[in-house]
Amino acid sequence: MKTIVARSVAIALLLGLSGNFAILLGQAVSSNEVLTNDRVMTLVKGGLPTSVIVNKIRTSKTHFDTTTEELLHLQQARVPAEIINAMVEASSVNSTVTSSLGAGDVSKTDPNDPTATHDAGIYLYQVVDGSRKMIQLEPSVSKQMKSGGFFQSAMTYGIAKVKFKAALAGKSAVLQIDQPRPTFYFYFEVKGSGLSTSSYYATSPNEFVLVKLDTKDNSREVTVSQANVFGAQSGTMDKAVREFAYEKIAPGVYKVTPKVDLSEGEYGFYNGGGAGPSGGAKIFDFGIRLPRLG
Repeated sequence: MKTIVARSVAIALLLGLSGNFAILLGQAVSSNEVLTNDRVMTLVKGGLPTSVIVNKIRTSKTHFDTTTEELLHLQQARVPAEIINAMVEASSVNSTVTSSLGAGDVSKTDPNDPTATHDAGIYLYQVVDGSRKMIQLEPSVSKQMKSGGFFQSAMTYGIAKVKFKAALAGKSAVLQIDQPRPTFYFYFEVKGSGLSTSSYYATSPNEFVLVKLDTKDNSREVTVSQANVFGAQSGTMDKAVREFAYEKIAPGVYKVTPKVDLSEGEYGFYNGGGAGPSGGAKIFDFGIRLPRLG
């Protein structure tokens, strides 16, 4: 009889403890809840094992204060070192992710403020009627690579160059600008590859060229490579290139302006990485259409 009573008491105690654990975990797993220093101390005081709390930190949204004063406060509250370490790691990861989501100041949310966070891309910056306005340039992708000069090359035994051109559909870009020297902002998701590593991702405006496109009946073209019997040369031709200046505003954020006024026509920022003979060149295109006087 005593054995049965003892077992019943033990089961009741286990159920009670399980219930308390479930309540604590239920409070912690709320989808809208963010783990804070106070919440972690509540879990510790509730008797949850250290391993459970550490796993919870690693799988939850967190917003920890890991200043020196708060770390000392956590230690004084008898929070195990393993949990404090997990909190510091989570704080560090959150800081890294926040800085990589979009260049700029995460505390600013105005989409027309160049210093606010923006998705990676190239943006036109304008002031219209006293108000700032930013428009993202949508890239156009060349569906084909045109070639020319084969006959002339054959007639000159390969001395004349064969040219390969990226062709964009349409006679003009969707975005038309009425200023001869517009201002652009470049936002990069990768801040830089460093001196000891390499990256396939662009990290600077230096990896782009601003080109003027040749306008045809229903397309826009730019030469991206040429070759003859003496060898091949990749890159746009000098006559199509328009120089620009850039200024680094913040990590991954650059202000870009042409060095001289642009004449009317079709233009684009071009990065040739990944373009092949069958197409695939990505050009951030726009047009310059100056207002008519009178």
